Amino acid sequence: MTFRRAAPLAILLAVILTVLLAVLAPRTARAYRPFDQTDADVAEWHTVELELGPLTYTWAPSGDAYAPGFIFNYGFAHGFELVFDASKAFLFGSPQVDAGRRQLDSELSVKGVLRDGSLQGGTGVSVACEAGVLLPALPIAGGVGAALTFIASQRWPALSIHLNAEGDLRRDGGFAFIGGGIIEGPDAWALRPVGELLFAEEADQPATFSGLGGAIWRASPSFIFDAAVRLARQDAERVVEVRAGLTWVIGN
Repeated sequence: MTFRRAAPLAILLAVILTVLLAVLAPRTARAYRPFDQTDADVAEWHTVELELGPLTYTWAPSGDAYAPGFIFNYGFAHGFELVFDASKAFLFGSPQVDAGRRQLDSELSVKGVLRDGSLQGGTGVSVACEAGVLLPALPIAGGVGAALTFIASQRWPALSIHLNAEGDLRRDGGFAFIGGGIIEGPDAWALRPVGELLFAEEADQPATFSGLGGAIWRASPSFIFDAAVRLARQDAERVVEVRAGLTWVIGN
């Protein structure tokens, strides 16, 4: 009886200790939320980055929708990370809301740094490549697809810029191109302004243009919070999204 009563307490203490160690770990979160695109950097070796969100609410003429999600990153080798992206895997509300890229896909991919640069503590442009598989996600089933993205990033004291070019083989067999960029305020600021421009074109759909503005707050070396508003246009459709989330880094 004594052992049975002590077991839940031991588990609770272990969870609390794990959280405290994660908060105190001398790692810096490199969150690339709340964006649709990414940067030319990866999680450190043996480090887990759990991005909770974006918690997105969308207003559109075709109907409103709510989409929670998460992204799991694991640095499995120096300069490489495994990424499971479910940031837009679930949709509640109107299924016609589709101004975001791959609204009902999840993706399993590997991202690697091709050139160490300013994002890795060096100089010049950082370059990375991400290749992955697009997977069916709730509430819509289907086949699989593929995605290949090239990313170039440059960081200066006053700002950072990340350019993305992505080609997709969609789950329905069509092709899509996504391109654009991210701009950030000074990395040394605990609270920095951010923005994103994105263009997406699919073979059988009108092109999508979107702009995002928001802020990222580095609350501690292990926790980053973010919030943003995204405006998108696809043909005659106008979409407004509000996003919020956080990134938790667990180091070894």
